Amino acid sequence: MQVVYLVASLIGIAFCKNLPSFLEICSRSDPKILECLHRNIDTLRPMFLEGVPELQIPSLNPLLIDTVTFGDDAGIKVEFTNLRIYQLNNFTIEKLDLDLDNFKLDLTLTFPRLRILADCHITGKFLGLELDGRGPADGNYTDVRGHFKGEGSRINTNGKDYVNIDKTLVDMEIGKAHLYFDRIFGDQEDLNANTNKLINDNIKAFIKELKPVVAKIVEEFIGGITKRLFKKYPFDDLFKP
Repeated sequence: MQVVYLVASLIGIAFCKNLPSFLEICSRSDPKILECLHRNIDTLRPMFLEGVPELQIPSLNPLLIDTVTFGDDAGIKVEFTNLRIYQLNNFTIEKLDLDLDNFKLDLTLTFPRLRILADCHITGKFLGLELDGRGPADGNYTDVRGHFKGEGSRINTNGKDYVNIDKTLVDMEIGKAHLYFDRIFGDQEDLNANTNKLINDNIKAFIKELKPVVAKIVEEFIGGITKRLFKKYPFDDLFKP
């Protein structure tokens, strides 16, 4: 998931020689290295609203994503476009384990609330109701938890070692959600109201469908940051003794 990747990128940044002056330089030989990383993340947290161009981090409020789709032709299929995701900057690090010798990261983040606005095209069947409509969508999610495990390896380019992210495992948990699809069936107000009621009355079933969307939103964003970071800086610059 991608805000998890953001923290992963910040971990790498914390070791970089040419750090911006507002960040603390951490040492991989420091037994309190995780405390140092937490301090840097807390320093950056208020900056996430506007973005941190020095670190190639765009604004997190909102984060903009073009398209996310989920589902299949056998069931419900949803395409979200023009996504605007709010309150990603209000995350808490629940767990952070880092193994620099084996390039492994185990991280859990929690978000008290996320809001996702988008344009939506929804088709298929949900609890017997045939859906086929387009319109604005507004989703509010609470108690969101993201679990991330990543593994990497060194690659040599032009005589310098870089880190390549080889494997990632992402799992999402969504505590509660409330969705509103505005004018999903145009001017058919009764059908619009009944569809929204059906979805929210059965929100636990719909959440199962939505989990890949929330995971992809976070993963695409932070994965991009992490890959740019590790592509730009050699390992020995990112991870000083």
